Amino acid sequence: MPTPFPSRQAAPTSWSGVATTRSNTHNSEWRCTRCEKLLGVCRDGRMHLRFARGHEYLVGFPVQATCRGCGTLNNATAPMR
Repeated sequence: MPTPFPSRQAAPTSWSGVATTRSNTHNSEWRCTRCEKLLGVCRDGRMHLRFARGHEYLVGFPVQATCRGCGTLNNATAPMR
């Protein structure tokens, strides 16, 4: 029997308020809006996501991810400029 997921609160869809500790013209960090855990890195207009055990994904926008730290649902609609 599947285990129900607890309800998750959607995070704001804009990049404003997102902490960026390292940024240059090609790479920008995407962090959780609640706990600031690193979710991905924007590279050349696509989001690079890395998970445990070597799973990596390079995806286009919009991107939606659940923070592994606090469970907040985060959205990114476009690359940072």
